Amino acid sequence: MNNFILIKDNILNKNECESIIDYFKNKTNSKTMNGINYALFLEEDYINFIFLKDRVTLLFDEYLKAYPQLNFVKDKWLLNEFRFKHFKPNNYFKNWHSEHSIEGNKRLLCLQFYLSDHNCGTEFYDGYTVLSKTGRAMMFPAYFTHTHRGQLCPEYKDRYILGGYANFSDDIIGT
Repeated sequence: MNNFILIKDNILNKNECESIIDYFKNKTNSKTMNGINYALFLEEDYINFIFLKDRVTLLFDEYLKAYPQLNFVKDKWLLNEFRFKHFKPNNYFKNWHSEHSIEGNKRLLCLQFYLSDHNCGTEFYDGYTVLSKTGRAMMFPAYFTHTHRGQLCPEYKDRYILGGYANFSDDIIGT
């Protein structure tokens, strides 16, 4: 772990990653923006990938154990925004950004599952880089402190990521 970034290898096996890619690659609810295909991960999709709930729970538990200062808000957020991302060759998220924004103003943590291997990954503004590796998961704060961008795949391969956000929930804030 480095700077509130949790990296967990082999959280998903190769077959699980391939099954997620195959399922979402041609999903009808996908949209394309700047050469990147997105498909929302809907509640009914969990039926096909029930193992993801356990893996997400494991990651959140490990993150809270590593960073106990988050325990004061652990009952106030949910992972309720998950999406499949397909980056076609020569496309990547080029702009520096953070996940907490005007549109995503309730985002607390970012979670990414890398579903494919590449000689590139996620580059943080401080120079720290996490390479994409099949089955690797990464969790980090959604705020400006973790400004990041994607990197161009030098091998010009398709790249696949399953990403999600732990959001503060209106339903449980103030309870």
